Amino acid sequence: MPNTFDQRVATVMLELIAINSPSGHEEQFRSHLEMRLKNLGIQMNSDSFGNIYGELSASPGKEKDPRVLLNCHMDTVPNAVNVTPQIVDGVVKSDGTTALGADDKAGIAAILVALEELISKQIPHAPIVLLFTVAEEVGLEGVKAFDLSKLGTIGRGYVFDASGAVGTAIVSAPSKSDAKIIFHGKAAHAGFTPETGISAISLAARAINEMKLLRIDEETTANVGTIHGGDVTNIVCDRCEINLEVRSSTTERVNRHLAHLEFCCIKAVGAIGGSYEFSPIELYPGYSVKEHAPELKLFEESCKTIGLPFQCAHTGGGSDANIMRNKGLPVITLGIGYSGAHATTESISLEALEQLTQLIIQLCKPAQ
Repeated sequence: MPNTFDQRVATVMLELIAINSPSGHEEQFRSHLEMRLKNLGIQMNSDSFGNIYGELSASPGKEKDPRVLLNCHMDTVPNAVNVTPQIVDGVVKSDGTTALGADDKAGIAAILVALEELISKQIPHAPIVLLFTVAEEVGLEGVKAFDLSKLGTIGRGYVFDASGAVGTAIVSAPSKSDAKIIFHGKAAHAGFTPETGISAISLAARAINEMKLLRIDEETTANVGTIHGGDVTNIVCDRCEINLEVRSSTTERVNRHLAHLEFCCIKAVGAIGGSYEFSPIELYPGYSVKEHAPELKLFEESCKTIGLPFQCAHTGGGSDANIMRNKGLPVITLGIGYSGAHATTESISLEALEQLTQLIIQLCKPAQ
């Protein structure tokens, strides 16, 4: 069998997929990744949260080149465990009972093979900084806990964690906030004296009915994800909790819509009685990349050099880049070729894996 990138990186990815690493349980995967990197001569460090980071020194004479950051997350969604992968017509997928875990193990596999290629063939490269985070899927918790100063000065950085074709730069990503709303009513016997009670479920229903939800505009979405209230039918429910999220292009736009949602709660309480608690929390801020940002132009040049179509795209999801860009690091999230992330239909082609590996090698070469 020819030793092409696609087969090599697919083999590595299948080995990574076989190691379960749902958010909060990345230990075994982290140990395996550290072993692989150590075998390449790269010593990794870890922080108390479980993130790992390290550096591959530059090629001789390239020590003063701007340092390149490569980033992926180690965790997967809960349904990407005990995966049975298969390769069908050049596409890697699961057996249909789980997600694949290409998010983000395809990115990690491509980085590992690219590093091996750079080292074994002595390809000239800039200093390469590596950061692999935990708990990304549950709100970017790993990178939020990480002390980014440990990485030193970064010239340009790339986060391999988006769907879409290889060659895609995610030039804007949203801010996201979650909110928990607890409605308090008044308990009463549902058969004897229901008129003396205040239904917290009715409060929630009235508020939700007034809320602008789902697609609000081109930049904003909002969704009520869960609702729970009451335990039995013969008591007027006195407590109901809903959990929701809001995403938009900026924190200001998110906060504006959160204010609208809270106003709906005020109106419901004013009409029925009772009270509410509104508790929002920002999970991450948004980012946008200017057209002439050096990290974007260098990415575009890398794509052209290896014959990849270059394109810019916007996303409705977050990544480690949301945190790093807002702390001053010049990083961009890139499309890595998978589709159907988090679903049982998740897949990635062997061609995309080869393209991604070639791209990483090119990104690590000294800037011209």
